[in-house]
Amino acid sequence: MSKVKISPQRHRDHRVFNILYKKSLRALCVSAVFPILIGLMLAVTWLPLQAQENPTPELSPIPFIHTVQEGENLTFIATNFGLTIEELQAANNLTPDDLLFVGQELIIPGREGSEVAAFYTIQAGDTLAGIAAQFNTTVTAVAQSNNLITPNPALVVGDILAVTSRTGSAAPRPVTGTPHVVAANEGWLSIAARYRLTPAQLATNNQQLTTDYLLPGQRLRIPSQTKYRDLPGEWIDMQIRPLPIIQGFTTSIYVANLLDGLPSGQFAGQPLRFTPYENGYVALVGLDAFAATGLQTLELMGSGSRPWTPFRQNLRVQSGGYGQQLITIPDEISYLLAPEIRASEDAILGTIYSQFSETQQWEGLFTLPVTNTIVTAGYGDSRSYNGGPFEIFHTGVDVGGGIGTPILAPANGTVVFTDTMELHGNIVVIDHGLGVMSAYFHLSEFFVKVGDVVTAGQPVGAGGNTGLSSGPHLHWELRVNNVAVDGRQWTQIPFP
Repeated sequence: MSKVKISPQRHRDHRVFNILYKKSLRALCVSAVFPILIGLMLAVTWLPLQAQENPTPELSPIPFIHTVQEGENLTFIATNFGLTIEELQAANNLTPDDLLFVGQELIIPGREGSEVAAFYTIQAGDTLAGIAAQFNTTVTAVAQSNNLITPNPALVVGDILAVTSRTGSAAPRPVTGTPHVVAANEGWLSIAARYRLTPAQLATNNQQLTTDYLLPGQRLRIPSQTKYRDLPGEWIDMQIRPLPIIQGFTTSIYVANLLDGLPSGQFAGQPLRFTPYENGYVALVGLDAFAATGLQTLELMGSGSRPWTPFRQNLRVQSGGYGQQLITIPDEISYLLAPEIRASEDAILGTIYSQFSETQQWEGLFTLPVTNTIVTAGYGDSRSYNGGPFEIFHTGVDVGGGIGTPILAPANGTVVFTDTMELHGNIVVIDHGLGVMSAYFHLSEFFVKVGDVVTAGQPVGAGGNTGLSSGPHLHWELRVNNVAVDGRQWTQIPFP
């Protein structure tokens, strides 16, 4: 048989054909097998997540709640409900060393409670889903109770929601867990393995998710005994107190975040100065008597090795209900009403009030600087002098007392200013830290000097009648980052 002679060109074509044939065969195998492998992986990964097809969380039964009364103990309560002490302790996570207090709510196992009408004040970062979880109810139920028609309404801090509580009482029950923010290339299996959970356990704790796949930046709730807040991104906690927010009052803003770095932000046009506090950071902000009411914006952010997720929410500021004062000044001192005198002295004091120390010196509540006297003029009222316009408000509290009355430091601090001014008379200013300053006007004499460290109750001066004063008295002023606020609030609420 004769051989067929193949030309060089046909030989090259044959080799190319063989190469393409082999590549096509491999591609065909990959295209056939790859979907099967992916399908098996997805089946393994998503099989435990079938519960997520319906994002509505399953509600737990309503517990029966007993409120501890005067004279009751665990033995009495357990016997009264036919339980053992151990059963009562287990249901309420109590140890043998825990003491009961009057008003404490205890879950009584084996009994079912009833729905209770309740009201809830919206906190910073709250969502309808988070509020519903605290009351063991659904987002739909909360929305219907408050005539909310949008799926994700913009909740305003300080507003009040009507809620049908399924916790057994009108009080919310804290949701527990630890936040985890999904990183690139993370999935259900890797995250579950990291926390030594099964994918089913992880999925059960995150039934609010509407999809079975995870995206970078998505937030999960990992089972733990830590109180959990349903917040965006890496934020762990946000607390604003006291609520409601009122003109002339001080507000404390506390934040905590998973990321390293420092928080920053602004509220009602004021920059927030955060300092380390407990497991996070705190900032104090004051709103004066002329602050705008209605909705004011809170903006939070932060930066470290990478930027923090920005947060923005509206807070409602309520009116302080301040009135008006008509002040008559004798002719011999009426020259002190000249605007340039007030502007000059306010500028000098403003440089003092604007100083900021990151060390908190006070402890607990402030006390009034004068004892056994009466307030002759409260904070916040707008003032008219000798029939003039109401252009300013009373920036402090006037306390009656004769010349020589001891003036006491309301809290620990450091003296940063003592001087005599035409309008304010003899002045002492104390720095208490974190931007908080207290000032004392119209004194007859000083008992301290700049640099002195004073303690609560220590005399710092004597009452007098110097400066723009129509009679012996003390004008006591409290400033938060150079904003004049009502110091009496500090005698009732501990900050920060």
